[in-house]
Amino acid sequence: MIQIVKKIFLASIMAVAISGCKEEELETFDSVSATGRVVAADGASVASMTKDNDLVMVPIRVKLSGPAGKAFQVSIEPTTDTLNKLIANNTLQNTIAMPSNSLEYPNVINVPYGTDSATVLIGFKMTGIEQHFPKKVAAAFRLTNAGKGNSIDPSKSTIIVVIDTRDVTKLEDIHYLSIAKGGGTVFEIGRGTDYSVTSAGVNIPLGVNLGGVAGKPFSVKAFSDVDTISKLIATDPRFTNAILLPDYEVDTNINFKSNVNTGNLSVRIPWRVFDANMAANKKMALALKLRNPSRHVLHPTNNYVILLLDPSINLDNNSFIVGDGTGLRAEYYKDNQQLDFDGRKPTLTRIDATVDFGGDWVGSAGMFDNYSSRWKGEFLAPVRGQYTFYQTDWDDGSRLFINGVAIIDDFTDRWDIPTRKATIFLERGERYTIEAHHRENVGGQQARLQYEVPSAGIGRQIIPQTQLFPAPEK
Repeated sequence: MIQIVKKIFLASIMAVAISGCKEEELETFDSVSATGRVVAADGASVASMTKDNDLVMVPIRVKLSGPAGKAFQVSIEPTTDTLNKLIANNTLQNTIAMPSNSLEYPNVINVPYGTDSATVLIGFKMTGIEQHFPKKVAAAFRLTNAGKGNSIDPSKSTIIVVIDTRDVTKLEDIHYLSIAKGGGTVFEIGRGTDYSVTSAGVNIPLGVNLGGVAGKPFSVKAFSDVDTISKLIATDPRFTNAILLPDYEVDTNINFKSNVNTGNLSVRIPWRVFDANMAANKKMALALKLRNPSRHVLHPTNNYVILLLDPSINLDNNSFIVGDGTGLRAEYYKDNQQLDFDGRKPTLTRIDATVDFGGDWVGSAGMFDNYSSRWKGEFLAPVRGQYTFYQTDWDDGSRLFINGVAIIDDFTDRWDIPTRKATIFLERGERYTIEAHHRENVGGQQARLQYEVPSAGIGRQIIPQTQLFPAPEK
């Protein structure tokens, strides 16, 4: 009897327990298995944003009408329609809409099973934030699709995120890109300043600086601005005697390595550019600007430089200038050792490529003794330095004039005198008038006009034709 009662009691307890368990399970199942949840935008938590050197991350949240019966995804996409209207009607004041390329965001928000909300991080690139400092920046995202039978609340489908750039950075911390030397100015460069000299030409180091803390690698480009120079030549007195720099090399793509705050930017100008400008003696100008940084932002004023080069820089170049001369105009006076002292006309006029003669070099004109000759024209000094001119291999009398000054004067009947030489300083690239006289008495005859410039490595030699230009015929 006792055993029967026990069995009945246990059966009753189990029935109650099973009944309670089933009711609880059904209630839980009903609350989680419901479908057709409505998803609504629940805003952004700017107060919870985080920041690193590259991004400001802001959580945005969606809210469900009830716990999700299944895990699903909500699609999101950036939108500007609502944002632009709010900015246009001044609901959002002092605010810039961030372009999508200044944002990092996922395409979906993952909603886990059993939850009634979900959060995802939206990233604002520091480059964009710094570009618009100290204004506010904003982004808007639209919920476009909810999977697994769920739907979007059309009245609450947009999330707007607004960040005050002053909350995430300071002026002194902005990653500005600036031209390091002369940025934002007319950078006037005279002889011996702010450049280095090579055998090929002049190198002007400018450099690019990155403000703030360096991070990932990036690049920025440099380009020349012809229009700016044209305007300055027309309006700025400093550019009155200037021309556009005609030929140069520049680092058009400046690469920054990771965690580096400086990049290489230099301008290289070959000597031939200065040589071509010697006669005009003009200043040369070049405008360079930075553009298209792959990261960070250009400094508002120091992103350009205008170079104004003084022509005196060419004085640092002492490479040999080869002219295109054809020689000197020669005048020969037969039966007269004093040239045209009495007003006579020359017996023979011609162009002599060089003054390098021996023996009876005008014998074809019947001149062997008792004559005189003169060579006139210009001498292009190929280098800068102390020149020594020689008329030591000269039979008989000699004279030599440079720019109208007689530096050698022994127009006698003596010959091959070793003291017939003179030293004079000449400037590279300048053309000097030159006039050489020869007197022949009797006997042997020669005339060899030589020079040397030891400081420039030019040994004693006949002055080459390339450096001699004939005087015009009268």
